[in-house]
Amino acid sequence: MISQLFILTPRGDTVVAKDYRGDCPRGTSDIFFRKLRSYGGDPPPIFSIETVHFIHIKRNGLYFVCTTKFNIAPTMALELLTRLSNLCKDYCGVLTEESIRLNFVLIYEILDEAIDFGYGQTTTTEELKQFIYNDSVAVEGTTTDTQGFSRLSSDDGFGKRKQKKSVPSSAPNKPISRRLTGERDRKNEIFIDLLERLTVLFDTNGNVLRSEIDGCIQMKSFLQGLPELRVGLNEDLVVGKQPGMGSVICVDDCNFHECVNLGEFEHDRTLVLRPPDGEFTLMNYRISGNTQHALPFRVVLSFEDTRGYGSTDVIVRLDCDIPSKSHGSNITVRVPLPKSVSSCAYELGAPGQQVEYKKDEKVAIWKLNKVSGGLSYYCKLKVMTSEEDKKNVSMEVGPVSLDFEVPMYVCSGLAIRFLRVLERGRNYVPFRWVRYITHSDSYVFRI
Repeated sequence: MISQLFILTPRGDTVVAKDYRGDCPRGTSDIFFRKLRSYGGDPPPIFSIETVHFIHIKRNGLYFVCTTKFNIAPTMALELLTRLSNLCKDYCGVLTEESIRLNFVLIYEILDEAIDFGYGQTTTTEELKQFIYNDSVAVEGTTTDTQGFSRLSSDDGFGKRKQKKSVPSSAPNKPISRRLTGERDRKNEIFIDLLERLTVLFDTNGNVLRSEIDGCIQMKSFLQGLPELRVGLNEDLVVGKQPGMGSVICVDDCNFHECVNLGEFEHDRTLVLRPPDGEFTLMNYRISGNTQHALPFRVVLSFEDTRGYGSTDVIVRLDCDIPSKSHGSNITVRVPLPKSVSSCAYELGAPGQQVEYKKDEKVAIWKLNKVSGGLSYYCKLKVMTSEEDKKNVSMEVGPVSLDFEVPMYVCSGLAIRFLRVLERGRNYVPFRWVRYITHSDSYVFRI
């Protein structure tokens, strides 16, 4: 059981606060934020101050925090906070500080129904909809995604009408109440995200030492009624590692949402379901070892000994190995430098790039807004050390790490073959949108 729940902004302002039991002192939100700032880096999700335990998660810059004086299961509290954040996103459309402030009456109604005297009750959008009566205030969400949703090619079979082939990435940021109220002017739409996070480690020769993909298929439905959906995956998809599988797509393990009927999955890799309200994860999967498609980026470092006193040039080359029609965005290359470096200048070969040198951490951060597939990009770092430390620069640089996002590209080769919407007695043409995104989780090069 929890005692209090509150939502904080990145500045520490409390936008929502609920006290369910009255057994914790006042001002706990301020105590939590002061302790949070004292950690400096990433704070632990759970910590205690005197007799009060603080448990929190961070979503879109907002802190969802609960307190308790009891010895509760920490994973249960974290799961409760995660579900509450999902409820706020489903009913507000987008999870931002502005949406929480504009819909605070709706948020309090959700918290009253979801938690009773500190005990979680109803935490799914599907079950909660019959108890929620306040309407949401729509907010235009901000997004950093450079690629929106593309229309599923199988939609062409429903007619030759001229229809747009893509929508912005903020298109699904609509309150779920629009589906529940049955507005006549509302489009029948369904959005699918195929997201993959890469964990890759390269050795000094550029060979892959470790490669893992954590992927998921997320879905958000704005369809009228309760239609049956049929989602087709790759026919050559194999579950479970087996020797000699050749070029098929092999996942180590996977799990599905409880609404999925797997009766046809073993036969033709088709998922049959009736989608619940709100955003949900249709499938989680994990892949280790070789990938079906090329890894998106490689980094090569070279060193040039200049004539200047204690000066060494570190040349960073970023190779973008994705197809030429694709592109990467929001790339950040972190290059740790020797502790003996006194200063660092740089030269860039193209616009749309910037370099930041953090003197205290001895790290050079190279940022690129957008890179095209099949091209290489260069950054020259001019580091200054003492003459004695100059010969050790090449041995003390690294490891280099990357953060990036690659729209409409996944390394696993997993794809949505088709998405069919079936319901008796209804004759409507739904809009079906799909988006593929690859993110970096840990992408490291040893130098």
